[in-house]
Amino acid sequence: MGKAGNWFGPLGGILFVAAVFIAIAVSGEFDSEPSDPAAKVLAEFREKADDIQIAGLLTMLGIGFLLVFVGHLRTKFRDGGAGWASDGFLAGGVILASAWVVLTGVELAGGVAGEHGHAEVAQGALDFIWEGVYIFSPGLLAVGIAAAVVSFTYRTLPVWLGVFGVVVALGALAPWVGIFVFVLWVLAASIVEFIEVLRPATAADVR
Repeated sequence: MGKAGNWFGPLGGILFVAAVFIAIAVSGEFDSEPSDPAAKVLAEFREKADDIQIAGLLTMLGIGFLLVFVGHLRTKFRDGGAGWASDGFLAGGVILASAWVVLTGVELAGGVAGEHGHAEVAQGALDFIWEGVYIFSPGLLAVGIAAAVVSFTYRTLPVWLGVFGVVVALGALAPWVGIFVFVLWVLAASIVEFIEVLRPATAADVR
C-alpha cells in the first residue's frame, strides 16, 4: 500500500468505532423489558427521546464510515487474490450496515412514539430491539468467514485477525455478543491498516 489517500479507509473504521461507543454512552441501555407494562416502556422512551435522536445520528454517521472501511478492505482483499472472499466480506459488511440502520431506525421510532404518547409503537419498538438483533447474524457470519479465509489462505491480513474473524463468525449464534466482537475486530483491523498505510514506501511498493 502506501498510495496517498489510502489512509481514509482505515480512518473510516476508527471513526465508526468511535461513533458507536459515543452513541452507546449517550443513549445508554434500556431498563425496560418486553414483559414490562406499556406505560413504563413509553415513559422510558419519552425520557430518552433526545438522547436517542443524538445517538441515532451518531450511529448513522458511523455506519457511513463503516462502509468506507469495508470498501477499503474489499479492495485490498481482491488485489491480494482473495476472489470470492473479498465479495463475501463486502456483502457481509453491507448486511451488517443495513441491520444497524434498521435497528437504529426502530429505536428512533420508539423515541418519537414516546414523545407523542404512542404506547403500542413504543412497546413494539422495544420488542424489536430485544429480539431483532438476529438480523445481524448473516453479516457476522459472512464477514467472519471471509476475514478468516483471507488471513489463513492469502495472508492479506495478520493470522491473528483471522482467528479474531472466527470469533466474529461464531458471534452469529449470539449476535448481542457478536456485534461487540465485530466492533472490536474493526478497531483492531483499522489500526493494523492505518499503520500499514503510514509505513514508508519500499522499493517493492513502488514497483
